[in-house]
Amino acid sequence: MSSSVRASRWISLIAVGLTLSSCSDGGFNGPTREFSGVWLYEFEGSSFVEGASEMPTERPPYEETDWLEWTDWPRLEALMEESLGNEDCYTVQPFLITFVGRRTHPPFGGAGHLGGWRSQVTVHRPISAERLGPSFCYGD
Repeated sequence: MSSSVRASRWISLIAVGLTLSSCSDGGFNGPTREFSGVWLYEFEGSSFVEGASEMPTERPPYEETDWLEWTDWPRLEALMEESLGNEDCYTVQPFLITFVGRRTHPPFGGAGHLGGWRSQVTVHRPISAERLGPSFCYGD
């Protein structure tokens, strides 16, 4: 078999694989859908705990949560507290949120700051957001 025939077969296999993965919900990008849960926002952190309705009593492991990407900051400014840090820790700001968005699984490692989260969930259309309490530090 000539090298051009082998190359052509590899290209065809790759094309079919990419087509199949983009048509399924199980590929790198999930479907756009409604999400709800708790968002723990902090300096260099944005953990989303899907399905939660209360603040976790302990910090959830980053690799078991999603990085939440929400760029509609004008809506969020009214909910955010001024100070994000104190001398002992970077405070966590807890929110209960519902939105339409999409989960993305990076092809090479984790998501978010330094790739510490298992995936990224991006907000496309906010539905609701409310504070679950004042900023706090885990371990206090």
